[in-house]
Amino acid sequence: MDIQDKLVRTTVQLRSSQHKALENLSGPGKSISALVRTALDKYLDPYYEQNYQNQKLDKMLEEAESRMEKLSEGVTAIEDIFADLKFKV
Repeated sequence: MDIQDKLVRTTVQLRSSQHKALENLSGPGKSISALVRTALDKYLDPYYEQNYQNQKLDKMLEEAESRMEKLSEGVTAIEDIFADLKFKV
């Protein structure tokens, strides 16, 4: 769990068979809540991975846009230099 990822209290309705299975699996150091969180993490893992990949892609796109702006500024500066040289020649 991420340090910034605080626990939020919520209510979930389970079938009696699900609750009984969780009770059987729970024990010292393994609460029903912890078991449910673990199961949800495994279920949501593809979402977490996709979200991580999307964040990486967004960061790469921002970097590319920044580099394109710098290149564009450089091209404009070079064009200005050539324009100045034309007037001097």
